[in-house]
Amino acid sequence: MSTEQVKNEIRRFLKAEDKLALCLSGKWGVGKTHTWDTLLTAAFKDATVRPPRYAYVSLFGLETLSDVRRSVFENTVDAAAFRQKERLEATFSSVSERLAQLSSKWRAGIGMIRGIPVVADYGGLVEAGFLDVRNQIVCFDDLERMSDSLDLKDVLGLISFLKEKKNCKVVLLLNSEALEGQNAEDFRVQLEKVIDINLTFAPTASEAVATAVPDRTTLLTQMVAEYAAKLEITNIRTIFKLLRICGRLEEVLEGYDERIIKQAFHSACLFGFAIYQPTEAPLIDAILKHRPYADLFGDREERTPEEIQHSELLKRYEFLTADGLDLVVCDCIRSGFYDEVSLQREADVLTGRLELKDQDAAFSKVWDIYHGSFDDNADAFATELKQSIRDNAAAISPANLSASIATLKKLGHVDGLDDLIKDYVDSRDDGKDFWVGDPVSPRFNIEDPDVIAAFAAKAGAFADDRTLKGVATAIVRDRGWSEGTLEFIDKHTADDFYAAMKAAKDEELRLVVYGLTYFRNIGNADERMKSISAKAVSALQRIGQEGAINRLRVEKFNVVVPQA
Repeated sequence: MSTEQVKNEIRRFLKAEDKLALCLSGKWGVGKTHTWDTLLTAAFKDATVRPPRYAYVSLFGLETLSDVRRSVFENTVDAAAFRQKERLEATFSSVSERLAQLSSKWRAGIGMIRGIPVVADYGGLVEAGFLDVRNQIVCFDDLERMSDSLDLKDVLGLISFLKEKKNCKVVLLLNSEALEGQNAEDFRVQLEKVIDINLTFAPTASEAVATAVPDRTTLLTQMVAEYAAKLEITNIRTIFKLLRICGRLEEVLEGYDERIIKQAFHSACLFGFAIYQPTEAPLIDAILKHRPYADLFGDREERTPEEIQHSELLKRYEFLTADGLDLVVCDCIRSGFYDEVSLQREADVLTGRLELKDQDAAFSKVWDIYHGSFDDNADAFATELKQSIRDNAAAISPANLSASIATLKKLGHVDGLDDLIKDYVDSRDDGKDFWVGDPVSPRFNIEDPDVIAAFAAKAGAFADDRTLKGVATAIVRDRGWSEGTLEFIDKHTADDFYAAMKAAKDEELRLVVYGLTYFRNIGNADERMKSISAKAVSALQRIGQEGAINRLRVEKFNVVVPQA
């Protein structure tokens, strides 16, 4: 049954002259009470409700059937309450007025002294006031949350009594799935006997979003509606919470790039879903540790069907990996405190990344002039390319700079290239590693001799703060090296190797020894690698000759220690 069909049945129920009992069941938060209240208010305003009196009673917290009866009396309102006060509950004055009327009837009937205050007999009046409940609509909510001291069969009996003896129409709102044990069985057995219309309210995500976010004229409402629908959230309470959370984030991030605000909303909706509906959403810790390409690297344990389902949800939602801003957003939702300093700090980091991304896009767009046609536009392309290198140097890789300079030379636009390369170098504040580069990396595949010379000059301006121990350790950890690395190591003597090994301790010792002896296992080792290996072996032999225990330690590295 669609949501619209359920609403139409409720409208018919409200207009009906017959005394009926309607049951509206659905999961917590899907909008049962909200939908009922909305349709009821509209019907009262249109004067189409029969009969025109109403009482709403939440069974949550009520301990006895007397409490229930008293609550029905206290919460009864007339149609005027809907038209004038825009509220569904009774007011203190309306209850007092009804008590005064009821007390007046009693006094007139039994000749009581008029001077006795009404409040002195409040408990008895309210209990007896239930006798005055008739010809009205009574709504009972939260049946599944009622006290253990209340018997479900007694409540259902009261519903039947109101319908059959009091000429009332009765509505029962509940989450039947939450009933347990004997209550669940009693409800199943008594349902057909007591209830005339049994409806299940199960809105789709789009229907729930339409209810919770009817107005989508702002970025906030547009994004929350879109993200809630993607996550297939049907709990409108959760959606209302997401609106509040994203509203607070929007305040803190006001003035930042819209893409940053959208990311905050995107992550907040996912995290809120996981925190507020943990039985339906992926685990929040699993989301924060999510790595979409983890399966490409090594084996992993077989996943459960639920884990696969959640992984697919994250894929559809286009959530990759939590960054710094995401982690702060998650902390804010969990604590309820929105750390403006941390949020804005991470937003500043993202601003820098977005600026680089935009610069890279601008540089690529210039190359579209080159690749996009056979027009005779070399001059226009060269002019745009030179200006783009100046404007977007921070986002241009060494390889792209080299290719650009080489292309300009081939086109005959050599004027100002030295200054252009100098401007590129001067505008960047990268460390020495950037200028030395990694020959294995495609980003550092530079071939133009002028670019190579400029990079070498820049690298030479840095003091070499590398240590033998640090370089040796990096070889093992990175499983790689450059010619510069070999040159640096080979500048050191066997005494330097000895000092580095003696100074290292624990795990660092293992890394230093393996790093300095790494090239012993290279089949086609060059002369520099052989020189490094010889110095390492000499240093280890010297250590092994220092005592019996060191001899044993050195021999485990497959080094033969000669007798001293």
